[in-house]
Amino acid sequence: MASISATTDDVSSNSLGMDVPGWRRSLVILILLTGGVKSTLAFTTIVPGLQMIAAEYGGKDPILGAQRLLQFAPFGMALAGLVAGLFVRPKNIRGTMFIALGISCVAGLLPLVVHNYSLLLGSRFVLGFSAVVADVAMTSALAAYFTGALRAKLIGFRQAFSHVGTVLTFAVSGFLMHSYGWRAASLMFIVPGILLVLAFIAFDRPIKDDTTVFVGSFGEKTKSFLSELLNLMPLLILCALMALGHAMPSYQMPFLLRENGITDTRLISFVPSLSAGISILSALIFGFVYARAGWITLALASTAMGIGFIGVGLTTNYYVILSFIVIEGIGAGWTMPFFLAQILDRTVATMRRVAIGLTLSFMFFGQSLNADVTKAIRDQVGLHMAFVVVGIALFVIAAAIALWANTRKPTAGRVFKPDPAA
Repeated sequence: MASISATTDDVSSNSLGMDVPGWRRSLVILILLTGGVKSTLAFTTIVPGLQMIAAEYGGKDPILGAQRLLQFAPFGMALAGLVAGLFVRPKNIRGTMFIALGISCVAGLLPLVVHNYSLLLGSRFVLGFSAVVADVAMTSALAAYFTGALRAKLIGFRQAFSHVGTVLTFAVSGFLMHSYGWRAASLMFIVPGILLVLAFIAFDRPIKDDTTVFVGSFGEKTKSFLSELLNLMPLLILCALMALGHAMPSYQMPFLLRENGITDTRLISFVPSLSAGISILSALIFGFVYARAGWITLALASTAMGIGFIGVGLTTNYYVILSFIVIEGIGAGWTMPFFLAQILDRTVATMRRVAIGLTLSFMFFGQSLNADVTKAIRDQVGLHMAFVVVGIALFVIAAAIALWANTRKPTAGRVFKPDPAA
């Protein structure tokens, strides 16, 4: 944790006090950095078993039916992002974190005992909702404690920790499903329960964040708040579009591999876990790249993802697919840290929780659209060409971002400047 030391410009006045024992400070940081793992479980405990779920529940379109079970967690996540500000308040960040972690644990374990398809959809929605509320609380705590360049680095580290969790849980899911069926992977939702126990120990005092959001007035503050939200909308829409592409390995890869004759859940789980593994390395250097490249970071990420998806769509060889997934993973590791960093750099403390919630909402909304958007494409050109179409779209986005970034005037005093209201 030595790399987390910083000057006072990088550490908020609300940071953990010096009277807090070092072991407790380290535990707080560890929880904040690893908290995203519970959200990855919503995907890693389902994706390797999509073929099994399609066979169990069938329907007119078994692929879409299985993807619906995956899709309902992002639906809950998207809604939670819109309303998280109602739950995560300056005075109850800690309490909300505790409750949301507990609900995530229970909802995630339900597939072990629930077999009704409709009830499973409902439990997945609750899981997604609670996971994002916990994420907003944790990210709000991180943003209250740290500012500037250090905050961007920590966001990159947090993404890297999430990818580590993705790799590990995909591997465990593949093994459990291969040996005991797709429901067995839900056992891993004891992880949010462990995080909850550790959080009770680490957060022994309220998180000091005295900022408030502009609410309850139609005066100048409300107008300013709405104006700030409108300014963020282009960035949030772009976040949703990138997230739609980002979801391709999770939603579509198991069925692409089935068309290639691969049904072993261990082989299926290795593909998205490889993407996550490469993303770990790219996320670790996100702060370095972002500080020097700015918006070009996203153009590079979109290009790498586009190359990866086009390559995947044009081959049927498993090992060639893995090589293109390596390229895709480089871009995937920078995508979501970029949007969180941009949002936190552009918003004052009074908007922080709402902005974080909206970012997560648009991100998961974009992911949830993947099943339906890709179905429309694959019905016309097939699943392999659907990957190619998404890859081409990512190339277009990359070119547009690069053109815009090279012609815009830099906005002074925004990137990596501490927020005086923090």
